[in-house]
Amino acid sequence: MPSIFGYWTLRGLGQASRFILEYTGEEYQDVRFDAINAKEKWQEEKTKNPHGLEFPNLPFYVDGDIKLTQSAAILHHLAKKHGLAGANTEEEWRRLDLLEGVLGDVRMTFAWLCYGCRDEASFSAQRPVMRERVTPVIKQLSASLGSKQWLLGDKISYIDFLLYDVLSNWLELEKDLLDELPNLQQFRARFEALPAIKTYMQSERFIKWPLSGPDAFFGGK
Repeated sequence: MPSIFGYWTLRGLGQASRFILEYTGEEYQDVRFDAINAKEKWQEEKTKNPHGLEFPNLPFYVDGDIKLTQSAAILHHLAKKHGLAGANTEEEWRRLDLLEGVLGDVRMTFAWLCYGCRDEASFSAQRPVMRERVTPVIKQLSASLGSKQWLLGDKISYIDFLLYDVLSNWLELEKDLLDELPNLQQFRARFEALPAIKTYMQSERFIKWPLSGPDAFFGGK
């Protein structure tokens, strides 16, 4: 039986998990809920809770008796299931936790800009402020990657899927964000060249837009 992954018809907090599902070739059903025209469909399913989720929410993942919500919990489960959780050493676990926290901050800065601004005036005023705030962290991520293929070295891990997704969101807004960071440009090209990822991104299954929910000033329309 294929697993089930449920989320809105957008990238948001679900895209990194979708990338992993596609990369690993896991057979899954991609259940999507339209956040603009059919929000009530999810509310109805949430009330009925047909999958028996302990904390009904989106995204959700169901694989037999494994029933998860919360994007981080799903991502961690998929990483462990498919050997993408590092080398299972304390040192790598600490590094993954650190990098995940940093990427969470970068994502939240983007989300604050997208959801916190309600009009063009506030968005235009806050955009350079948020870019100035995130740029040093992007440079630190570049330094952390260095000359390695992936953040942990030669072997890809779930944190690389997160990095690609977070950078992609920012690049939709700030096209020149990586112009002076060639190793992150190469990282993105390397990720997109992975055969399963390349096939997925060229397919109709891949969601390029929207990035965010319909309430976002940027990325949701």
